[in-house]
Amino acid sequence: MIQKLRRRFVIITMSIVTIMLVIIFGLVLSLTHKRILEDNLRMLINVASSPIGADRPFQPGRRQDDNIKLPFFRVVVDKDGKILATDGNAYDLTDEDNLHTIVQEALQGKRRSGELLDYNLRYFRARTDEVKYDIPSKETTEKTQEVQETQEAQEKQMVGQAEPENGKRVPEEPEQVYGDSDHWDGSSNRVIVFSDISSERSTMRNLIRNCVLIGLLSFLVFLVITIYFARWTVKPVEDAWNQQRQFVSDASHELKTPLTVILTNAELLKGNEFSEERKAQFTESILTMAHQMRGLVDSLLQLARVDNGAIQKMELERVPLSQLCEDEMLTFEVLFFEKGLELVSELEPDIFVKGSRQHLKQVIEILLDNAQKYADAKGKVTMKLTKGNHMAVLSVSDPGEALSEEERKNIFKRFYRVDEARAMNHSYGLGLSIAESIVTNHHGRIYADSKDGYNIFTVELPLA
Repeated sequence: MIQKLRRRFVIITMSIVTIMLVIIFGLVLSLTHKRILEDNLRMLINVASSPIGADRPFQPGRRQDDNIKLPFFRVVVDKDGKILATDGNAYDLTDEDNLHTIVQEALQGKRRSGELLDYNLRYFRARTDEVKYDIPSKETTEKTQEVQETQEAQEKQMVGQAEPENGKRVPEEPEQVYGDSDHWDGSSNRVIVFSDISSERSTMRNLIRNCVLIGLLSFLVFLVITIYFARWTVKPVEDAWNQQRQFVSDASHELKTPLTVILTNAELLKGNEFSEERKAQFTESILTMAHQMRGLVDSLLQLARVDNGAIQKMELERVPLSQLCEDEMLTFEVLFFEKGLELVSELEPDIFVKGSRQHLKQVIEILLDNAQKYADAKGKVTMKLTKGNHMAVLSVSDPGEALSEEERKNIFKRFYRVDEARAMNHSYGLGLSIAESIVTNHHGRIYADSKDGYNIFTVELPLA
């Protein structure tokens, strides 16, 4: 079950990570391509607005326009698709057949702008009446000065600029031009601008490759981190699951022994070969095991109630802890005396805590009972109650063999016993576990320590 939980955690986390990586890198690629496309279209629009000279090739390097960055050439065609003029020195325009094929493919497009991927070209189509300049023929190359004087008006009209009331230019966005229909009626000549997009495609290919590599590397890094965090996150669940399995196993073992004794003695009582005195021993053994089982079941029920939030459901009160400790010491004093132990108290008066009186009483009983069971013969057991930093500190110390660090760590676990030989002495290994649950539900803590030949169990509770 724990492995399935870890696997599910990893799958869900990595699914979220994958979706996030796809969205992030998808946005990077989309925005980059959109930006490149906008810049290229703006360049094509600006180039289309420039006059064409049939007797002089256009020199892109001589223009002072920052938007013109890619190699390009321009073609003017008539209504029948016949090439009237060309310019641009970045391409070889002498191959008329190849140029005618490129122009025809550009004219067949349904939009003003598009791409010819087989030639690594992007085109933009405009009408000569839109840019308002004359197409010089082979016979005349005059009016150059007139074209230059009207160049500013041509650029305004082609780029979509307007003069608003405040006198500032508002350029039209390229995407408003891109994709619009030409609406050519066949009576106007046409200007087609081609630009090279091989570098753009190479840039996008490199960007896609880099995004894939970075995405895969990020995925692997997140996978390793997720596997580690899956183990860390599921660890409390795994511990609880193992404790539950151990608890069921230990409870079954604890109940199995007395049940076996009871069944065995009951079978012997049915026989006629035993005397009455012997049968009385069998009956006594059954009663002893039955009382032991009842004590174990009561402890299990008490532990279950505390774990299910019995204390939180109760109405807590202001408990006089000093008086409660004193009353419990009087109750246990006889038991300690019978075992030859000395019970000493060092209790500060008027110490109050907020909680359940019956459960706090049970904690004191567990500590005193644990001390009288495990203290050395003729030893002195001391109970102290003092005020700490906003805490009531209750401790019970008994002389005996010092607990090891591992024993101090495990002693509050269920069914854990330092001395397994005391297992049949009404010691089920549940007392300190019950005490820990009660103290934790009172927002306190309990811990064990060994010092100067004494084992000390300390309880800290918030003062009321």
